Amino acid sequence: MKFVVPVVVSATALLATSCATFPGNQLPHVADTSATGVKKVPLTYSMQSSHELIKGRETPSTAAVATEAAGPLVDSMNGSGRFSSVRQGQGGAIHVDVNMLNHGNGPAAMASGFLTGFSLFTIPGFATDHYKLTAKARSSSGQSHQYVLEDRVTTVFWLPMIVAAPFNSPQKVVPEVQENMYRNLIQNMENDGLIPRASR
Repeated sequence: MKFVVPVVVSATALLATSCATFPGNQLPHVADTSATGVKKVPLTYSMQSSHELIKGRETPSTAAVATEAAGPLVDSMNGSGRFSSVRQGQGGAIHVDVNMLNHGNGPAAMASGFLTGFSLFTIPGFATDHYKLTAKARSSSGQSHQYVLEDRVTTVFWLPMIVAAPFNSPQKVVPEVQENMYRNLIQNMENDGLIPRASR
């Protein structure tokens, strides 16, 4: 018996790490660099997040989840070098109302996951999270624009993925994809004249 428990624990750990997440790359990659030679303006935001596992049944996230979802937004805005401050609330020279929707085919993902688990990860399973970022940005002068940006990540559950897992974990890839979505948003805001242009 004393040998059984370590074996079971090791097998469980092996299976738990046999998944890797890959970006969809639907949007152009915007470099994660800080702008120079640009007039910085204060930015405020409101953040909502929701999920839709079954088409037509969108469910708002809890306040705690919405707060966590704001992390990539804040990180990308601060890292852009374009804003003197980034805070939740109202009153910034630029204000952005954001909703991040995570949607996909929940029943299909569950069926795929069941088959993979039943086969002890010898049959690959797939789950795709589609992210839809809807943002309404407005300036203190009254100019406003609405943006819709979409991207996705796909997680593969399969024993060979144990090799890729340390480099492609969901905890690493999902924020990277969402931060790139926000960097695309910043670029669009610049193109529309909502924020000052950076020197090239």
